[in-house]
Amino acid sequence: MPYLNLDESLKRSSLGIDYSTSIDDPGMAESREIQEIDPDRPALTEVPGRVLLVEPAAHERSWLRNELLAGRMEVSEATDLITAQRAVAMFQPNLILAQLRLPTYSGLELVRRLKRDSTTQSIPVLLYTDLATAEERIQALELGASDLISRPFVAAEVLARLRAALRIRHLLTILEQRAHLDSLTGLANRGVFDDRLPREWEACRRRRTALAVMIADLDHFKAVNDSHGHAAGDTVLRQSAATLARVIRTSDFVARYGGEEFVVVAPDCEISAAVRLAERFRTAIEQLRIDEHGDTIPVTTSVGVASFADLTRTGPAELLRRADEALYRAKEAGRNATWFWEQTQSSPAPAVPSSDTEP
Repeated sequence: MPYLNLDESLKRSSLGIDYSTSIDDPGMAESREIQEIDPDRPALTEVPGRVLLVEPAAHERSWLRNELLAGRMEVSEATDLITAQRAVAMFQPNLILAQLRLPTYSGLELVRRLKRDSTTQSIPVLLYTDLATAEERIQALELGASDLISRPFVAAEVLARLRAALRIRHLLTILEQRAHLDSLTGLANRGVFDDRLPREWEACRRRRTALAVMIADLDHFKAVNDSHGHAAGDTVLRQSAATLARVIRTSDFVARYGGEEFVVVAPDCEISAAVRLAERFRTAIEQLRIDEHGDTIPVTTSVGVASFADLTRTGPAELLRRADEALYRAKEAGRNATWFWEQTQSSPAPAVPSSDTEP
């Protein structure tokens, strides 16, 4: 499975994973690519370390830095809580090794601040000190530190603990990604969509901007599976997902809604722009040429679109219901069509196909 690189209002999860649209497609930006990593591979022992070392004493900092560099870690340094916070923002470490007893503020306060911030709470923090008390150990672990090491220590043990913390973080990241991704297409799954829609609704309501939802359903998909096999059906789904991810705006969110259905949440999007977006996708799918054992599989899609400009009168469930009803009407009217339902309309209407498909 590929790997998604979903909070400007929701894009960051508790592990700091970015869930904006992503799909395994060479035409997309690197930040939106997905990359499969097998947790059973030995390469996990070599997760690259970007370590922020927080130590006030120059001689101790120098010794630790040299040991970390010898252990093939990339290192940045800080001397107290304030410089550490700046370094976190600039260096973006994936691991922090910090002295417990820092000047002014302790290492415990550093842990507390990092774990309060959704953008840094997933970074493992290992604290060290001379003869830590049981109370300090308990407090450090309860605040979210990965470990508290007592000095004197052997450099090899510190490196082993750092690598173990990196492996655990890496595996947790993969687990969260797999829990939120559709394994076939690499798009976000239905659960993520169910969480995202009300958040985008609330964000657009605060900004007083329109919110659009688009539901696309591949036409006669069962016939593809029946005639060409499920492997061919999987290829159609993957290429359709890649096409959708390519034509949407960077601010839009896309998910696999279920079966052969995809859904897009488009913030700050009036009905006219939403219809153009839907038509871009519909025509791009119509132009797909998927070859399977010498046969070309024709693919088309039906699309339902709804957009609300006034988000104070109803809720996201009604927006979704209207998009679904518009999709039903597109199917009923013969498929390979876009139907839309604007907030002030009493019923869905067909979109007029146009060569102007730019959003």
